[in-house]
Amino acid sequence: MEIPVYLFTGLLESGKTTLIHEVAGEEGFLEPGNTLLIRCEEGEEEFSEEFLRKYSMILLDVEEAEELNESFWRKSETDYKPAQIMIEYNGMWTMDTLFDSGIPGEWFMGGIYSTVNAQTAELYLSNMRGAFMEPLKESNLIIFNRCDENIDRVRFRRMLKALNPQVQIAFEKMDGSVFADDLDQVPYDFNQPTINIEGMDYGLWYVDAMEHPGRYIGKNIHFTAKFCASMKAEDKYFVPGRHIMTCCEADIEFYGYVCYFEGDMPFKHNDWVEVTVEYDYGMCDMYGEEGPILRLVDIKGCKAPENELVTFT
Repeated sequence: MEIPVYLFTGLLESGKTTLIHEVAGEEGFLEPGNTLLIRCEEGEEEFSEEFLRKYSMILLDVEEAEELNESFWRKSETDYKPAQIMIEYNGMWTMDTLFDSGIPGEWFMGGIYSTVNAQTAELYLSNMRGAFMEPLKESNLIIFNRCDENIDRVRFRRMLKALNPQVQIAFEKMDGSVFADDLDQVPYDFNQPTINIEGMDYGLWYVDAMEHPGRYIGKNIHFTAKFCASMKAEDKYFVPGRHIMTCCEADIEFYGYVCYFEGDMPFKHNDWVEVTVEYDYGMCDMYGEEGPILRLVDIKGCKAPENELVTFT
């Protein structure tokens, strides 16, 4: 039978248990019937018997990652007949451990929710980058809790949006209230005939062009980029983009959107170019889904910029 699975990820003491308490109390979140709550690590906060009874939850502890296998999932379905499953996942286990564990094909992922303790985020980025970042790439919602006024929300938001453009991000203050969504201002002028993207602003534009396509549709955009050629010479598209460091050197990747052109193209792979493109948004075979689509207006060669690598700092 179809069963929704809700996954709660994050490192130890990041607030997963608190979030489970909160969403369980949201009207309409849980379907009537049993909820199987699988706890893969114990934190500071517990699930009380009163809480479990109130929401018809069955708490099941899993101590080793190897316990998650096809037999475990099928036995859980047979023994507990859950209407839904909630998993408080161990932050030190990889996501592949869960995704490759033999979860029945008729079950579906209802949502992946990640929690981040803002007080320790920088420390984990510096010392445990892989474990910190991995679940965030898959999340539908990321909640930064325990934020003070000094947290660089703009940097974290841009960094995570580059890795996971569709994710929703919320920043909670120390008292649990949420910061206003005031982070989408951009440093360039929408009122000019051509929007000029300066070098270090490319990362911001890349994220904003995906998140707010309505701002750019029909407009011309000018920026400096590396020419990423198609593998087939006859193709009439290329990708103008930049290498972006999202949080550290290990996370440097090339980011760009497909750009279609007509006629001959005199540039080769990895050339530096200045491009003016017209922006559109829609279904694109190259992405396999909707996304930004660029059409070349003008292109010319140029020297490599002084700072070839774009960052979000």
